[in-house]
Amino acid sequence: MRKQKTINRFLMKKRLLFPALVTLLVSTLTFPPGFGQFMAGQLTQKDTLVTLFDNRTWVKQGLAEEFEYVGISEAWRHPRSNVFVTLVVFILMKFWMSALATTIPVPCGAFMPVFVIGAAFGRLVGESMAAWFPDGIHADSNTYRIVPGGYAVVGAAALSGAVTHTVSTAVIVFELTGQISHILPVMIAVILANAVAQSLQPSLYDSIIRIKKLPYLPELGWGHHEKYNVRVEDIMVRDMQYVTLNCKYRDLQIVLHSTKLKSLPLVESAESMILLGSIERAQVVALLSNQLSPERRWQQARERAQASAPQKGPSEKLQDEGEGEEEGRAADTGVHFQITTEESSFTPSHGDTRKPLKPALKRVPSSLAESPTAGSTDTSGIALKSLFCANATTEPAEDEYQPGDEMSPSEIMEWEEQQLEQLVNFNNSKIDPAPFQLVERTSLHKTHTIFSLLGVDHAYVTSIGRLIGMVSLKELRKAIEGSVTAKGVKVRPPLASFRDSTTSSSEPETTSIHQLWDRRQRHALPRESSPSETDDKCQ
Repeated sequence: MRKQKTINRFLMKKRLLFPALVTLLVSTLTFPPGFGQFMAGQLTQKDTLVTLFDNRTWVKQGLAEEFEYVGISEAWRHPRSNVFVTLVVFILMKFWMSALATTIPVPCGAFMPVFVIGAAFGRLVGESMAAWFPDGIHADSNTYRIVPGGYAVVGAAALSGAVTHTVSTAVIVFELTGQISHILPVMIAVILANAVAQSLQPSLYDSIIRIKKLPYLPELGWGHHEKYNVRVEDIMVRDMQYVTLNCKYRDLQIVLHSTKLKSLPLVESAESMILLGSIERAQVVALLSNQLSPERRWQQARERAQASAPQKGPSEKLQDEGEGEEEGRAADTGVHFQITTEESSFTPSHGDTRKPLKPALKRVPSSLAESPTAGSTDTSGIALKSLFCANATTEPAEDEYQPGDEMSPSEIMEWEEQQLEQLVNFNNSKIDPAPFQLVERTSLHKTHTIFSLLGVDHAYVTSIGRLIGMVSLKELRKAIEGSVTAKGVKVRPPLASFRDSTTSSSEPETTSIHQLWDRRQRHALPRESSPSETDDKCQ
């Protein structure tokens, strides 16, 4: 269904129409006076399970006249058909309707419909056994009665366990029924159903993950011995973005624009590539934002203005302070007059000033920046922000003009270029000093086990502490499925899986660690002599 573009387009545009059509179709077919009378449509899911788990046999030969018990079990009786036809129709209709209902984009459960279908199939087998052996099974002078409810319990556990690839459904059945008299057949049926289902196709939940194209980690499977010879160095991504300890803010900007990773590796330098840790993307964005923030630009502009201003005496400073207070009171009255008067034509006396440009990280459309705002609009905006934001503070807008900022647009651009050329200070950043790492010789099987048990989504590949690549769930999944053809991933050479372990064991391979150890033995540093050795030599 998802491969057809027309159906996908219809499902995307008509999100409410498709669930309505499915609901109308299912309710029409299960309407009790209509076709639902042939499949016990008047029973709820709970009542259906109660009747299917009933230990009493409904009929001896499947005829409606032999229906012995009344009540909710009477829903399975129809004057024109027998119980076997009703159960077969119920199983078939319940199967495709449940499959169709799970495709609608609303939260729904798939376990209980499968559980009910398995119980109905087990009940069908139990009623068939009761019809074939009406007096029970005679063995060793003992008569064993046929209990159709036991067959229903075993069928429900087996089908639900096969669909979900779990054995815990047996425990769920014991909790629902409240007794463990059928523990042996239930466990045998669940184990056999799991073995057969796992060899045929993935589970229900794995299938949903694949259909929705969500990231997942497939199983290695049975008998794939060639997967043990695949190593991390064969599937890792070598061309990756990283942050160096002596990088500039411009390098951070380039890294942010070139990758979407949530965490970035931090190395000592581009030459050594020694892995020091990892830093979150949010921390990198915060570093760049603080470096190019308007507040920092305004502060530097004020400092520059104060440094260029001539020094004044004490009397001149007192006179300037008095004039500043008078100007502040006048400015307050002017602002008050501008807010309270609706048709005010008051304009500040700053002349034709231009607003400073936004920093390189945050730029808003001009339509939003130039839209006029009134007092009521500001208060409503603050109210909405307090409702939908966790930290709603009435901070001034960044695009408002600040009196201390006297830079022109060209000066602002030049200032930002100068700030981007400065070295990054990581002292106030949160750096993970121990990110998850793998060595280059780690096997694919061990990597799969580590990713499954620890729940990690990526790992850095190192060689003697040097960063050489990265492995994520994407590369691991492609390696397991046998399609390692992505960009930046090293494809294994032909016949690489047929490595001869016997020949390689006779001649030990020389790794980079062995070479480093041999080099250290040849060029050993002179050891400092202890005082006792010096005394012995003197004697």
